[in-house]
Amino acid sequence: MTVTFQLRGKTTPTVNPAAVTIQQLAAFRTFAKAHRFIVDIFDDEDFRYLESGFEARVCPWSWATLAKLHGDQETAIAVIEEAQFLVLKGCCWREHESEETMMALSSTIDGAWPMDLSNSNAHDLLDALGKDCEPFGHIELDELHAIIADQPTRRHLAHSGLEFYVEQLDQMIRTGSHDSQHLVWY
Repeated sequence: MTVTFQLRGKTTPTVNPAAVTIQQLAAFRTFAKAHRFIVDIFDDEDFRYLESGFEARVCPWSWATLAKLHGDQETAIAVIEEAQFLVLKGCCWREHESEETMMALSSTIDGAWPMDLSNSNAHDLLDALGKDCEPFGHIELDELHAIIADQPTRRHLAHSGLEFYVEQLDQMIRTGSHDSQHLVWY
């Protein structure tokens, strides 16, 4: 088993999810695949991956390019615009009752990569951070920065063999927005 640590947005979206067509989703998939941003599950021509949903980056591309892929549909553009403004990924899924394909904001930061740790390493890290070893939780970035900037804590983490993860946490702190994001684990 593993525990994932990831930056997440704390902001509540101001736009509603948008219904998108399979053709729009296929155009986005083709575009993203051509730019090497999606692989594997997105090769499924029957769109079975929509059953469990997926997240996709939207920040690497211009707003106008993504708007064109979605046929200048206002509700889809509103989701894309807010995602880019808040530096969040978009997410898509299929509604089970209506069978509509939906697009909305994800809480996952666009461009931030998760850190997957074994249960024992995650427990050691959470212990060093002064957090209970709960299966899920969060910590504010300012608090995280103060904890891992503490030299005795850094030495403890290094002694536990976790110095590589401290470097990753440092990177997350540098790239994160302290007001609108926090580190979560699940």
